[in-house]
Amino acid sequence: MKGFASLLGLNRRGRAWAFALLTAASFLACWTAFPPAKAACGCVFLLGLICASCIDLDEMIIPDLFTIGLAVVGVALSVAAPSLHEPARYSAFACLRSGAAATLGLALGSALGLWLALLGELVLRKEVLGFGDVKFLGAIGAFCGWQGAVFSVFGGALVGALVLTAVHLYRRIAGGGGRPLLRLESPGGETGQIGWGAQFPFGPMLAVAGGLYFLALHPWIDRYLDQYRVLF
Repeated sequence: MKGFASLLGLNRRGRAWAFALLTAASFLACWTAFPPAKAACGCVFLLGLICASCIDLDEMIIPDLFTIGLAVVGVALSVAAPSLHEPARYSAFACLRSGAAATLGLALGSALGLWLALLGELVLRKEVLGFGDVKFLGAIGAFCGWQGAVFSVFGGALVGALVLTAVHLYRRIAGGGGRPLLRLESPGGETGQIGWGAQFPFGPMLAVAGGLYFLALHPWIDRYLDQYRVLF
């Protein structure tokens, strides 16, 4: 929470209020957009995204509680509340299909992240995606299915590009004297500038993309990716 709210220059009390307001807004969006069972699952998912993002912004690490733990919870909730993935009425078959969709999303999300990490390191000779981000993609896939996991990779990259552009413009305007908007580190672990080899927390970018998919973008994304369903 400290890393998230420090971007706004907030003190400890302000951080608590910012966290509470963001969480409340996310819960309200879920209960407005979905039926009760899916809304309750969505609240768990969005709270996990928010907590993971706050920790990653501050520590540049995502604890297993919000990667592996969130993934396990996502699969379990998918079986218990099939409306998370299935529009059909509640039935044993719907529960199995929903659980299968969550498992596929978990597997494909983490596999896609792992291959991107391995290929990026092979080509660029540096880490491009941390293992925490790989597991985080799996957790997103457990709640959003394989379509949400795929979208989060590319949507997260777009969000990251926009954020880094905003940080760069802010630094130019502030002349290097303003409060840092994003934690950046050189490959050696020192505070770095935007440039080749600089590392920054990517979990929040994945979380934004995953949250947007879950709350609003899934009809359009699913319609576009449906032509590739035969591959899975």
